[in-house]
Amino acid sequence: MENKPKTSSYKRLKPYIKGFQIPFVLAIFGAIISAVITVIGPDKLKEITNTITEGITPTKMGTIPGIDLDKVASIAMTLAVLYAISAIVGYLQSFTVATVTQRFSQRFRTAIQKKINSVPLNYFDSHSQGDTLSRVTNDVDLLGQSLSQGLGTLITSSVLLVAAIIMMFYSNVTMAFTAIGSVLIGFVLVAFIMGFSQPLFKRQQENLANINGYIEEIYTGQAVVTSYNAAQESSQAFKGLNDKLYKSMWQSQFISGIMMPLMIFIGNFG
Repeated sequence: MENKPKTSSYKRLKPYIKGFQIPFVLAIFGAIISAVITVIGPDKLKEITNTITEGITPTKMGTIPGIDLDKVASIAMTLAVLYAISAIVGYLQSFTVATVTQRFSQRFRTAIQKKINSVPLNYFDSHSQGDTLSRVTNDVDLLGQSLSQGLGTLITSSVLLVAAIIMMFYSNVTMAFTAIGSVLIGFVLVAFIMGFSQPLFKRQQENLANINGYIEEIYTGQAVVTSYNAAQESSQAFKGLNDKLYKSMWQSQFISGIMMPLMIFIGNFG
């Protein structure tokens, strides 16, 4: 089981994603609606500002025309409706994504359970029970949480990026090219960071499985450890595994944590 050919994560997960195409399309459609409203909102606020400015700016004759409150109220009402629709669509999108990711996790756990029932006994002779349990629980939970947190953000951000670019070109071509340049630089840096952090996260999960396996074995065989007076050696071995887990977790969290501040820093130049 250790020498399987390497395949992409998508190909491995593809059988468990089947059947979720319609909810996924609905989530994308909801993201499009939210993105359109998000880019239209500031334009409507600009109309309100322009209407107020025109109302308080003296004419060439020296008279002040006054603010067209009916027009302001009409635009404000339109904004309220748009933002209400955006909130409802956003809620439905989040509900859909959460449902899909949890159903996926449920299907994945069921598949793992069936796989364990068919695994030969020699597998358990060469792998600790804690390592197996960590793969079934921690790894699946991490995958589900990553999809739940990242899938909705990925859909919304991608659609919003396209909508924002269109609106920027509509407003000012020069500023649009400047913003796109900063975004491309950010993408390159993010890709570099992700390529560097992925092995660290993999090492983190491996160390987590190792420490879980060791704890399970020590707790199960506590009587044997005590009988052979191996408590000190067990404590030292646990400390070594714990230090490795701490180091890998610190490195992975630190590398991934600098991504957002770096994107904000790059965005300030755009």
